Amino acid sequence: MKIIHCADIHIDIKELKGLGADERKLKRNQLLQNFFDLVQYAETNGVGAILLCGDTFDVPSPSKNSVNLFKKAVLSHPSIKFFYIWGNHDANFCPFADDEMPKNFILFKENFSKVDLGENVVVGGASLPRYLPSNFYYSIDFQKDRFNILMLHQPINATDEYFNGVYTNNLQGRNIDYLALGHIHLRQDGKIDNRGIWQYSGCLEGKSFNDTVKIGEKKGFYLLDVENGNFKREFIPFSRYDYRKIELTITPDVNHFQVMQKVEEIASNLSKTDLVKIILKGKHTEDNPVQVELIKQNLYGKFFYLEVVDETTTLFDFVKYKEDKLSLKSEFLKEVFESNLSDLEKEKIATIGLSALKGEDILL
Repeated sequence: MKIIHCADIHIDIKELKGLGADERKLKRNQLLQNFFDLVQYAETNGVGAILLCGDTFDVPSPSKNSVNLFKKAVLSHPSIKFFYIWGNHDANFCPFADDEMPKNFILFKENFSKVDLGENVVVGGASLPRYLPSNFYYSIDFQKDRFNILMLHQPINATDEYFNGVYTNNLQGRNIDYLALGHIHLRQDGKIDNRGIWQYSGCLEGKSFNDTVKIGEKKGFYLLDVENGNFKREFIPFSRYDYRKIELTITPDVNHFQVMQKVEEIASNLSKTDLVKIILKGKHTEDNPVQVELIKQNLYGKFFYLEVVDETTTLFDFVKYKEDKLSLKSEFLKEVFESNLSDLEKEKIATIGLSALKGEDILL
């Protein structure tokens, strides 16, 4: 039996910082399209169940259009079972009303429950609140002779601002073979006990630069293939619009054209559908400032979104300024270098002060 484990689709996402109106609309539509593409992949590849492990929607009151399209996708694929739990973004929301719930859509509410999928596979889950019910761990009643999957939208072995975590030491001996997790947008895994593992699938597609992926990698989902109590898992890259964050360190001896050459080398490995943030670090001389606007202009139109951040600092000639008599800069440097501060502190304060006097942006 083939099963898809995915999470954090964030349909109807509200915040898309930095993007223009047209870009935001396209990106929002893409997150909905991701779900349709996922269902089509399942249909094409003989998948029997899709585990939607929370934050399928970005808000608890999504648009009527998105909900209707989601429902049609489920209803038009009766051979696929959709298992659904809510997360912190779409808490207490269900696309289907109680009196219209189709047979192939299963919602796990606050209390643990489970469904026999056949072929000796059981899927259980719970949409847990901020604070776990006191009897939650004891309510997990998987049978030892089944392949048991548990769905949760929860931090594992940790607590964050949204949820108290679930802890593997409390899950041990509960006959869990695969704990399908949502909430964390990175792929991570670990062991529960000698029998089971936990797995974050990560988000299906990034929603901000907090969801960056390395060049050559993508977001996606896990495909499980369960047979005779054993299973294989394969990560399926699936995202179309990927966030890439690139740090480039420059040195004072490098000029603008050399910086641009390095940037273009990086850009050649990126896609037109990437959202790219290039962060420039290091130092430059006063007469060789970083040309951010020229870099952006040279890369214009090559990516879905581009941001260039200058975090470089100016390498000042302190000796030259100290010898410049009767100037505010020389008096400032005299005070700094005659102080009892360490050499490192003196250099840092002197650099910040001269940058401020020159009208540059200050990075503290």
